[in-house]
Amino acid sequence: MTGSTRFLATLAISALLTLAAMTAGATAALPAMSCGIVSAAGHSWIVISKGVSCTSAKNVTRALAARTAALHAGQKRTVTSPLAHFTCVISNHGKPAGSCAATAAKSIVWLVA
Repeated sequence: MTGSTRFLATLAISALLTLAAMTAGATAALPAMSCGIVSAAGHSWIVISKGVSCTSAKNVTRALAARTAALHAGQKRTVTSPLAHFTCVISNHGKPAGSCAATAAKSIVWLVA
């Protein structure tokens, strides 16, 4: 893992944990976990999940990778999720990335490595 990839993974995990802490309230928050790096749509993607199996998180990333990578800088889209009851947002703010969430306890984040 390169220094920039490690930095992005740490940044994404920190953002996810901060979001979880803010939205979980008094309930016990599930820890976010790194699901590794997935190759899809000609890119490597860092995948992080919370309350969702890594297998499902990687499948969502593969399913939405091409649409995520195709966005131009500054674009953002809400897209249909491959998982029931999840809402997904893909965007490109310097680097392509996406996230899906059902509740504060169930979410997936992916970003280009």
